[in-house]
Amino acid sequence: MKLLEIQQLSVSYGAIKALHGIDLELHQGEIVSLLGANGAGKSTTLRAISRMLPMTSGQILYKGENLAKIQAHNVVSRGIAHVPEGRGIFPSLTVLENLKLATWTVKTKQLAPRFNYVFTLFPRLEERKDQLAGTLSGGEQQMLAVGRAIMTDCELILLDEPSMGLSPRLCKEVFQALQQINKQGKTLLLVEQNANMALKIAHRGYVLENGRIVLTGPANELAHDSRVREAYLGTHKHSLGNS
Repeated sequence: MKLLEIQQLSVSYGAIKALHGIDLELHQGEIVSLLGANGAGKSTTLRAISRMLPMTSGQILYKGENLAKIQAHNVVSRGIAHVPEGRGIFPSLTVLENLKLATWTVKTKQLAPRFNYVFTLFPRLEERKDQLAGTLSGGEQQMLAVGRAIMTDCELILLDEPSMGLSPRLCKEVFQALQQINKQGKTLLLVEQNANMALKIAHRGYVLENGRIVLTGPANELAHDSRVREAYLGTHKHSLGNS
C-alpha cells in the first residue's frame, strides 16, 4: 500500500528553484533512502512533506490525502514525524520533558508503553531522563530526537542526516535502532550523506541531483551501481545526470 506519493513536486526559494518536478513514493513498512550531494534538494523534500516549505506546484499525497493545504502544525496529527538536521531538541528541558512534549497530539493517555519502548530502544535516555537535553552528547541528542518521533505515535518518520557528527560506534547504534523501529511497522524516509549506511538498511533508494531525481531502484542494486559507487561510495564524484 502506498503511504506517501509525491507527484511532480516543485519548490522554490524565491527565484531559485530547488526541486524540479520530482516523483517519489513510499510503501507502508519501507525504509527509503534519499541520496545526493549537499544542495541537491534532499532536506527541501522533507521540509515540503512536513509542510515547513510551500510548494510551487505538484502534489504530496499521504494515505490519499493531499497535504498541499495542510498547515505544518497539523502534519504530526496526520501521522508524520520529522527529525530535522541538527536534531531540534529543547536544550533547556530534560530528556523526559522533551519526550512528553512530543505527545501533545496523541489521543490515548496510556503513554507508559511508549516511554518503555523508547527507553528499551535507547537505554541511555532512561539513565539520563532527568538530565537537561542540552548537556547530552551528540549521539544521545540524536537518540532523543528519534525518541520524540516515536512518542508522536506516527506512521511515517522523516529523518534528515541522523548520522551527522556521530562517531562510527554511535552511528551504528542509531542505524540499528532505525532498523528496529522499521520492524515495529514504522515507515522511514531517510536523508543521509553516509550512503553506505543508508543503503545497507534501506529497501529502496532515490538519487537527487540539482533538484531532480536521476536514479532510483532497490537499495542493493543502487549500492552496486557503478555510478552510485563512484559518486557517493567512493573517492571520486561526478554528475549522474551527465552519465
